[in-house]
Amino acid sequence: PARVVVHRMGVDLARYAWQDRTLPDSGPVRLLSVARLVEKKGIEYALEAVAALPAALRARVDYRVAGDGPLHANLAARIQRLGIGAQVTLLGWQDQDSIATLVAESHLLLLPSVTASDGDQEGIPVSAMEAMATGLPVVATRHSGIPELVRDGENGWLVAERDAAGLAAAITGALAEPATYRRYAERSRQAIAEDFDEARLNASLERLLQPR
Repeated sequence: PARVVVHRMGVDLARYAWQDRTLPDSGPVRLLSVARLVEKKGIEYALEAVAALPAALRARVDYRVAGDGPLHANLAARIQRLGIGAQVTLLGWQDQDSIATLVAESHLLLLPSVTASDGDQEGIPVSAMEAMATGLPVVATRHSGIPELVRDGENGWLVAERDAAGLAAAITGALAEPATYRRYAERSRQAIAEDFDEARLNASLERLLQPR
């Protein structure tokens, strides 16, 4: 056991620079998910959460989903059934530059991951690392490795898997507390710098591999 080391995946902090964000008093509130449209990403529960938001907040929401996959048609149909076509846009596949722009424009990242019916699970999603490195706070589920990155009540908000009502409540609370939002934004960047900085992780791995 003394010879076992956890070596995490990281991100380039120079590429994902801090971006100062404030919650708007009026106008659109931009939510973002970056995900392949498959079951384990749980996007259907984020859609249900948007539909469950208080009416005044729901009217301001601009939820964009970047990514494509086999569930695209099912999710598009669900958007229409829920009556949230004015609030949700399925953007399809986006390149890295487009993703960076979307992250910069957003106020919250939604990460509603679930354990799929075939047992498929996330690790620690890279999209969340990249977003948090810029100071974008995350609302996510307690799923697989996500709590290692998003720490409930410290740098983000966590709810149970498949809990659309919980997601809606977390989104509502996050957007109603500017001071907490600001604190979580700063701590998001700090968490990446401390535990998921690619340069520091590479240096650590190099030290481990040096002959003794």
